Amino acid sequence: MVFSTPSWVPQIPCEIPDSVTVGQFALEGNASLPPQCGGKPPFVDAITGKSYSTKTLLERVELLSRALAQELGWSPNEGSPEDKVVGVYSWNTLDFFVLCWAVHRLNGICLPIHPFSIVPEVVAHMTNARCKVIFTCQSLVANTLVATKELSIPQDRIYTMALPEGYVQNPEPIDQFKSVEELIFEGEKLEAIPALAWEKGQAKTQVAYYCATSGTSGKQKLAKITHYNFISNVLQASMFESYAKSGRNEVAIGAIPFTHGYGLALGHIMVYRGDSLIVIPRFDMQLMLKMIPQYRIERLYLVPPILAAFAANPFLLNLFDISSVQSIVTGAAALDRNLATKLHDLQPHWKLIHAYGLTETGVIATFTSAHDVWHGSSGSLVPQFEIRLVKPDGTDAEGFDEPGEVHFNSPSVFAGYLGDDESNKNTFDAKGWLKSGDIGVFRKAPSGNPHLFILDRIKDMIKVKGEQVVPRDIESVLLSHPAITDAAVIGVADEMSGERAKAYVVRSATAMADMDEEDLADDIDEYVQGKLHESHWLHDRIVFLGKLPKSESGKVLKKDLRALNNA
Repeated sequence: MVFSTPSWVPQIPCEIPDSVTVGQFALEGNASLPPQCGGKPPFVDAITGKSYSTKTLLERVELLSRALAQELGWSPNEGSPEDKVVGVYSWNTLDFFVLCWAVHRLNGICLPIHPFSIVPEVVAHMTNARCKVIFTCQSLVANTLVATKELSIPQDRIYTMALPEGYVQNPEPIDQFKSVEELIFEGEKLEAIPALAWEKGQAKTQVAYYCATSGTSGKQKLAKITHYNFISNVLQASMFESYAKSGRNEVAIGAIPFTHGYGLALGHIMVYRGDSLIVIPRFDMQLMLKMIPQYRIERLYLVPPILAAFAANPFLLNLFDISSVQSIVTGAAALDRNLATKLHDLQPHWKLIHAYGLTETGVIATFTSAHDVWHGSSGSLVPQFEIRLVKPDGTDAEGFDEPGEVHFNSPSVFAGYLGDDESNKNTFDAKGWLKSGDIGVFRKAPSGNPHLFILDRIKDMIKVKGEQVVPRDIESVLLSHPAITDAAVIGVADEMSGERAKAYVVRSATAMADMDEEDLADDIDEYVQGKLHESHWLHDRIVFLGKLPKSESGKVLKKDLRALNNA
């Protein structure tokens, strides 16, 4: 059975543009908004208050592209895009998207590199992408110099983007590198460059971003996301939300790195539909909360671990006036039903909107409408997205409540991994649908609408005496224990059962604080036994950690927990 978009979701009313860049599409869409929907600057620096209007963004993109054309010897309609790759290794800045769109204006490709990446990862990604130019920021200059030296990239191919003044403590000296601001100043003195001339359909094959991802197999690689992929997703997400938002624009802030696929998607979506994004360089809980009353922020884009921190430390929500917040959008990792319920009890007026997708789906596949929130689900499919749930025997699930691996079909699905034929072969099924590696199930919500629930990763499933055990079921129970603020479960070898569940938990600093670890572990074990089948019991396989290893997007790094178990 093929699951598709609910009937209430508005469909995309036009043919998806296939001969423009995604930046041009987003900016022109913003500029064409009626006056009652526009008027808000797309990007505002949270710390300085500096903002860019749509007109300013268009001007800066054009001037920066002129300067880069002269600096690098590039012309919009000459040369291969694969020879015009620019690395962007930086925290969030006001000029992040200006730079990306200027590179696209020159028919180039952007390589966003996560700011948490260590030097070997930077080197590996730049080598794979044949990247010879990099933009960075003050706090990452040292890593950039080491990486570029190893790659034999001259220092005149290192450029910088400014973080807010005073934000970085003891910043590295950067005067020797040209900045975006200096390049734009130079661009003012240069003649206009030729318009980008694309044939119809070129956006479908032209790569916009090489996005670093662990993919569906766990190995770091670069996903090729085309302009058409991102344009499709901008329209899909915008049309889905238009049902409940009714064209109303919002002021939002987020903890999502722009270098992450999710952050890239959000930036383009928000510009296109006229939202205003308050930009913070990296997530800082107190800074974000302080900005809410200052800018009357209505929506927060967060990841589940931050929401877990709110639930475990409710006092955080009383530090500042956060009454303007109406919705929380979360993605990148699963949002537990118990956590969602705790947050709803703390802030009943918040709409907890969960989204699901992969970098490879370009990015958002399912979304939650504000009129149809069902805690624990990942929402419903956005327009022109289809899902099949494939069971272990290779057949498709034929209805609700029947789980299987999530397979995707959508115009936003990526073009494959760069230089990795083996992964590409294993990523698509015989019908050409993208395999996610996630086990999901569709259930009918109280509203009657179909909702997708992600149960777990296939590779994380635990086989106990031949029975499949879903780690997330155990994690959900653990998170409902008053003394646990975070939890993750892996499978470990067991002589009698084949495998058994082992839990790594973070205990509360306040609840049951007088109990030692041994007594608390016994209490947790009894708690799990009272709620789940014997195949899920933990016994002495409970380990306390100060914090769980996680990626910058909030996903628990279970490979690190497995390594810890095997140490």
